[in-house]
Amino acid sequence: MKRSEFITGALSLALAGPLLHAVPAVAQGREYRIGAIMELSGPFSQWGAPMRDAIQLAVDNINVAGGIKGVPLKLIIYDGRSKGTEAALLAKRLVEQDKVAAIIGPGTSPTTMPVVPYVSSAGVPTFSMGSSDRIIEPPAERRWLFRVPYGSRQNVEKLVEHFKARGIKKIGFMSVNNAYGDTGREEFQKAAGPAGIEVLAWEKVGGTDTDMKPQLTKIRGLAPQAIVVWAIPPSASIVEKNRAELAIDIPVYHDNGATLTPQFIDLAGAAAEGVYGVVIKLDVLDELAASDPQKPLLRKFKTQFESRFGSDVGGLYAEAYDNVLLIAKGLETAGDNREKLRDAVEHIKGFVGMSGIFTLSPTNHNGLTSKDLVIGRVKNGKWAIVR
Repeated sequence: MKRSEFITGALSLALAGPLLHAVPAVAQGREYRIGAIMELSGPFSQWGAPMRDAIQLAVDNINVAGGIKGVPLKLIIYDGRSKGTEAALLAKRLVEQDKVAAIIGPGTSPTTMPVVPYVSSAGVPTFSMGSSDRIIEPPAERRWLFRVPYGSRQNVEKLVEHFKARGIKKIGFMSVNNAYGDTGREEFQKAAGPAGIEVLAWEKVGGTDTDMKPQLTKIRGLAPQAIVVWAIPPSASIVEKNRAELAIDIPVYHDNGATLTPQFIDLAGAAAEGVYGVVIKLDVLDELAASDPQKPLLRKFKTQFESRFGSDVGGLYAEAYDNVLLIAKGLETAGDNREKLRDAVEHIKGFVGMSGIFTLSPTNHNGLTSKDLVIGRVKNGKWAIVR
């Protein structure tokens, strides 16, 4: 393989550990610094560690391929401890002490929102791993915020498309009581009426609840054709265990927030069998058409990640990897001037990543569409495409 092809492959492909302490740039030579705030401890740590690993893998791939036009990436990672207040302090540290060009994280919607005021005023491109649409909207107030994970709107579009095709018109809706759950509920409310879908119940659950049987019992009594659950593990998995205990046979659909890691199925166990969910293509890799432009990239990413870290890969990890690819793409033309970097990323078009094909704009700081999402169903402990 030619060196130029290797670099292109790394950028198309292209945390654990101890903190990487930054020293003044003049003492280190030229490098592009990227900061990351991950939930490596606390209630969201089950997500933080694999995201860290994926980000590190992307940085290593790019550096092995020669960096960005010969300039290496330096990754500085801090543990946000699953706290928004801690994340806000770390963002300030990354910008003012470590002099990073961009920040990846925090890893959830609740821990991202407290960071928004500072990074907006400081003018630093920040790539959140939270899925709430509030992270990047309204665009005029979120010029410095980007969000790689699919948002509530794309998930709702994919679900509504599926429900219309199957004649499902009566729904029971359950959502976790935080910014992520609220935006899912808001988007479903907006889409339901025009799609001819009646929501019979809007139930909320706490992020630390261990029993969702009351909400499920109420919904079952209203006889919906399907139940939509907007929650992440472990809550999403507890819903499935409770559903099985109550012998509820109504189809249950989860948004991408639940399906992004293997933990959802692992924690739910046998109760996950037959459950529906919105998934990214990595989760149904073997079923993708050979002509799918993402398939060879995803195959390489899966092989690399599982070989290096010894654990099954999940969609969330692919999304974490994409943050580095987008930043690297911007650095290629803009260097590490934050304003120019922000503008460069904002105008990326048709970029094939792990999550989907990105086309960003000043009014769209996510760049993904629902067409790259898939409705899957758990079969023999794995996701399979619903045809």
